Amino acid sequence: MEIEDLKLTDVIETGALRSLMESFSMATGMSAAALNKDEEPSGSTYWCGQPDFCANCVKKSTSGAERCKAHIRKLTEEAKHRMRPVTEICHTGAAEFAVPVVVRGVCIGMIVGGQAFTKKPDDRKNASDARALGIDSTEYSAAAGRMEVMSEQRVSAAAELLSQMISEMAESGYMRALSAQKAAAARTDLSEDNGASEFGQKIDAAVNAVNCIERDCEQIKEAVARSTKSVDSTDAFVKTIENASTQLTLIGFNASIEAKRAGAAGAGFNVIAQEVRTLAERNKKQAGEIEHTLAGIKRSMNEINNQIRTLYGDIENISDSMNEISCAAAEAEKAAMANRQE
Repeated sequence: MEIEDLKLTDVIETGALRSLMESFSMATGMSAAALNKDEEPSGSTYWCGQPDFCANCVKKSTSGAERCKAHIRKLTEEAKHRMRPVTEICHTGAAEFAVPVVVRGVCIGMIVGGQAFTKKPDDRKNASDARALGIDSTEYSAAAGRMEVMSEQRVSAAAELLSQMISEMAESGYMRALSAQKAAAARTDLSEDNGASEFGQKIDAAVNAVNCIERDCEQIKEAVARSTKSVDSTDAFVKTIENASTQLTLIGFNASIEAKRAGAAGAGFNVIAQEVRTLAERNKKQAGEIEHTLAGIKRSMNEINNQIRTLYGDIENISDSMNEISCAAAEAEKAAMANRQE
């Protein structure tokens, strides 16, 4: 099996891709699409969570559709060149990402998505963009107002997490496909009657390949467990920031009260107290956004963990069956040798 000829859907079933895209979209509020190698975004294997603003407003314009297509193509080319996730802001002001799916150092596909504003566009920008695309400004502004707003850092972090998940799944899928290929070759050799000994060797090779996949799945499960633990640790840190922000807010209020009691002499201190409260509120808001993102990531990782657990069970069953076949082949070889000696 030549890795250079592989496509994403050769190693991960479309149903599994769909489940991953849906889980990611629900957890993060971003869109995602799986692309086979050299596939255009317009012909993606599966789009999930694409906002109405992108799908039915901007792309309704020929110019808008071409700009979106060109931007995604640029992102995928850069991600393929770097062999790592890339995040950029598109012409509408939305953050988009491209995540290469890498198996043994070869890019076999791409995950694209994001499509969330990093800040709410003002009415003047909406009107200008709508005119440039030949779209009704009222419709454009309404669709833009329904878009998710999040930091570019949050989009990048989600892309990095997706990169780890999809690459692990692709690597395991490749090992599974390689095992199936070896098993098929063994069956072909048997049908051509190349001898029980050679068949036994090929069965043993297939068993070893399945065992390798089993070990890989165990490593993935451990990696997901470590990631979940890291998220839990970060979540505790965020709680600490929220508590500190609450304390800062109370300190700011108390300082304002004391400054007012001091009259004109406390005017300068009152300004500082107000800045402390503003900082506390900003920290608390950002901590809340991080907490929301972490909760979504945990849901996504739990979904992936369930999929891996199911896959792991299937591989254990395959491994048991292959071991039985190997034992049967060994017995057949012994019987054949006994017959030849007689």
